[in-house]
Amino acid sequence: HAHAMAAPGGPLTMTPEMYKAYEERAQFAEQQIKLLTKQINNIERRSQSGVSVGVDPSVVKALEKMKDVVIKGLLALKKSMIKAQQHSKKLEEENEALKIQNEKLHYRVKHLKKALDASDESSGKKPKSLTEEKSS
Repeated sequence: HAHAMAAPGGPLTMTPEMYKAYEERAQFAEQQIKLLTKQINNIERRSQSGVSVGVDPSVVKALEKMKDVVIKGLLALKKSMIKAQQHSKKLEEENEALKIQNEKLHYRVKHLKKALDASDESSGKKPKSLTEEKSS
């Protein structure tokens, strides 16, 4: 079971597995809401048609209130997931751009070192090898 980690001072980072788990929980909750709604509607229909249902009206009200609370919670969760997914996508795009920039910079450094070595050789100075510079 994966746990979400927040970067220091940053938003929550969610893995694809976490998104899937949230989606599954949300779908299950939606199914339960549909079932509760159907049961509430059946009870209300029976009581309106004069059939004695034997259910305390306060129970029906409590179920309706619970349904409203769950729906609000699901909407908030969905909004939060969408925001996290958007943030995650933005971070992935930034990461990809930084990788490309890093590759370009490494390429430039490599060729600048070669140019410096060539310049040193032509001026008679002893060139530093790339391995010597990396160790310092």
